[in-house]
Amino acid sequence: MNAKLHAGLKYVYALFLLGSGLKHLYNIYVADPTIMATGYPEPEATAFVLAVLDTKFLLPFICTAKLIAGVVMLLPGREQLGVAMAFPYAVGMLMWGLFMVPSHLLIMGVIFLLNAALVYANWAKYQPLLKA
Repeated sequence: MNAKLHAGLKYVYALFLLGSGLKHLYNIYVADPTIMATGYPEPEATAFVLAVLDTKFLLPFICTAKLIAGVVMLLPGREQLGVAMAFPYAVGMLMWGLFMVPSHLLIMGVIFLLNAALVYANWAKYQPLLKA
């Protein structure tokens, strides 16, 4: 992958993780967390988000994981670890778009594709981990 494209994808994705993680934590602890359950045309999605908010730990955990992954991704020599840490989130967002909120599938697909492109760009670094 082109070095400039790789760097651009890394910074865009890391800033997205940091920005969305901070925004959601702000909504949870400072503003009104139920705002995150609005705007879905699918009523099941709204009910799901409200149920996740009722757990009081799942969404803060996900947001904190996003923040840590974004910071790690920006640390020199640690991009691969940050990308791997964010991969479960990206897969979850793709599943969210496919099964719960088809109206948001485009943005959820972009989140997954950004992560997948960074996995591809760093594939040589992951290969030793996958050997038996």
